[in-house]
Amino acid sequence: MSSAPLYRYARVAMVAVLAATACTRAPFKGKDEDIGPILKGHTRPRTVEGRTYTVEPVEASVGPYRFAFPANLYYNQIAPFADGAVVLTVMWPDFDAPPPGDYPFRTPEDGYRQVSVEFRYVGQARTAEYLAQHIGSGSAQSLAERVALAPRQGLTQYAVDRSRVAAEMRQVEPDWYVARAGDGQLRTFISCDPSEYLPDGLLMERRVLVRSNGDRVAMCRHSWVDVERGIAVEMHYARVMRVDWQRLEKAVRGVMGRYQMER
Repeated sequence: MSSAPLYRYARVAMVAVLAATACTRAPFKGKDEDIGPILKGHTRPRTVEGRTYTVEPVEASVGPYRFAFPANLYYNQIAPFADGAVVLTVMWPDFDAPPPGDYPFRTPEDGYRQVSVEFRYVGQARTAEYLAQHIGSGSAQSLAERVALAPRQGLTQYAVDRSRVAAEMRQVEPDWYVARAGDGQLRTFISCDPSEYLPDGLLMERRVLVRSNGDRVAMCRHSWVDVERGIAVEMHYARVMRVDWQRLEKAVRGVMGRYQMER
């Protein structure tokens, strides 16, 4: 599949709006009981400007794996992109699929809740090194050049070393957060707009995200690897949602297992 970065498809569009198990299974037919947690009752087709949006399964390939995701889970609520890139959208707080046909009508408030999810096949031989190679852009390009802080919410933050990085550069260096597997290998890497210089721009009020201070919404890029399948997952979302990173990963793993087809 395409190696084009997710922001080509998703992050740019988001900014424009804002600013289970891994077992194989045959593709589902119709609306079986497995779809319930994803669709939350939104199963009726919707016709918008001559196009009918549905929850019918649409096949996607990620390396040797095939999936039959409901159409409304895709970023455009139709299918994979023309070049084969597989990008989905789930919505905070439940990380469920948007209702069919809401894509053309999403408001800025909808955009705040949006999480874009791209799948890339890297192969099982590369899973251990994928995140290590993926880290870095700017002057502080490795974990060794940063300072590890105390773990919080299951993540270890690696802060920019103030003794090595000038103040003007710290303003553009992202915050890094890492989770490791039991063998010490990186399993999750999250890069966010720097909190010292850019406020979240959003507040969580019960099950609603509302604009707060600042002229933009801080964002995160969240990268992890499904080791069993050799599939890398790239996600983009508003930084205020980082507290739900484990719940989000679990939801996406569930989607992959639920809609994987027999090979």
